[in-house]
Amino acid sequence: MTHASHPPRFGNTQQKRAFLASLVGTTVEWFDFFIYATAASLVFSTIFFPSLDSNIGVLASFATLGVAFLARPVGAFVFGNLGDRLGRRTTLIITLTLMGGSTGVIGLLPTYDQIGIWAPIALTALRFLQGVAVGGEWGGAVLMSVENAPRSRVRFYGSAPQVASPLALVLATVVMYFVSRLPNEDLMSWGWRIPFLAGFVLVLIGMVIRLGVAETSEFTAVKRSGAVKELPILEVIRRMPGKVLAGIGLQASVIVLFYLVTTYMLTMATNAHGFAKSDTLLILLVAACVDLVAMVGFGVLSDTYSPWKVFVGGAVFTGLFAFPLFALSNMGSMGWMIVAFTLALVLGHATTYSVVSSMTAELFPTEVRYSGVALCSAFAGVLWAAPTPLIAAALVPTDGSRHWWPLATILAVTAVVSVVAARFAYRSTVGGQRPPFTRYLDSHAGADSVPVRSHVLEKEGQP
Repeated sequence: MTHASHPPRFGNTQQKRAFLASLVGTTVEWFDFFIYATAASLVFSTIFFPSLDSNIGVLASFATLGVAFLARPVGAFVFGNLGDRLGRRTTLIITLTLMGGSTGVIGLLPTYDQIGIWAPIALTALRFLQGVAVGGEWGGAVLMSVENAPRSRVRFYGSAPQVASPLALVLATVVMYFVSRLPNEDLMSWGWRIPFLAGFVLVLIGMVIRLGVAETSEFTAVKRSGAVKELPILEVIRRMPGKVLAGIGLQASVIVLFYLVTTYMLTMATNAHGFAKSDTLLILLVAACVDLVAMVGFGVLSDTYSPWKVFVGGAVFTGLFAFPLFALSNMGSMGWMIVAFTLALVLGHATTYSVVSSMTAELFPTEVRYSGVALCSAFAGVLWAAPTPLIAAALVPTDGSRHWWPLATILAVTAVVSVVAARFAYRSTVGGQRPPFTRYLDSHAGADSVPVRSHVLEKEGQP
């Protein structure tokens, strides 16, 4: 432990390992998740729903994508309780195994032409398991990083699982880009399977890294004090419903913007503007790379300036840029689409997504924090992510993109929701009577550990 007067700028060895475990492990899980989203946009409608009209096939393909979000609350209930009872580390190893296994099996599935209706049924079931894994992954990864963070680098450490999202998107897009350049017959027969089969290998890498990290000091202190709850998720639901609603609302514009850009608008570029599938992936790759770098920068920036200001600034930009985003994307130019995607992901997504993890974690005390964060993430996925591609494709068919204003309006409204939720969340933490973390463990943890909020659950309720 470093002396209080000379704390390491970016943490000690254990803290750095926790940061790396959160980043790499979550990257592996999101890689598995994103290759499904990309495959759903580009190939699944053909190989799993070949008997349907092209637009209906896209809707059916996106519907299987949404199943994972409906499964997230299951994962939140199961793994939220485990994370607050058994610990962050053990739970994250289980979620990583579940995600990697279900993803690899997708790569082994027969197609509709081979086994008929059982193919999409099996695909949907495996997608459900992916959703269960993600329902428990994000909250645990956030806490593994934040609860191990140096006091002056909480926001930066909190950005680790957030940076994993665009990093995984970049990796998934690169892989799918090269796969999509295969001859169409090869792509549809065996090429699409390669990224999914890679899930078996990637999960082993993530497992090795996570096994090398100790449990967080915050959870260890709670366990030693005997404050572990029998059913922590019920404590959150009964005593902190307002905080859960605030956490869900924070992610409104973050999620809707991201999934419009990475799913619906990719399909629109192919069907409405005639872009090659490889070109649409290249557009997404450029935007995601810039998003990745920007997210690291905003994570560092928010440790110096107020993360609430960074978040609200990004949400306001999303609302203002909603209509220009669609206008630029529908000019039929690859260059303008890159500009639109990059601005949206950097100034709308990176600003908000980089800090929403630590903002959500601060809403809940340590003994129920895994459950609280998991619930917020899971139901945000159900409410904001699951219906986004379906509503978009239903309102504006991907082969006719001229009347896009309803989608821009929806995006602008979600930005307002995020701003309002940020106000409630701020009042519940920074602007409330109690700070987001008390000094409970200061005398035990030393100067290079983040303070803990491990108080008794009293007077918890609406923010």
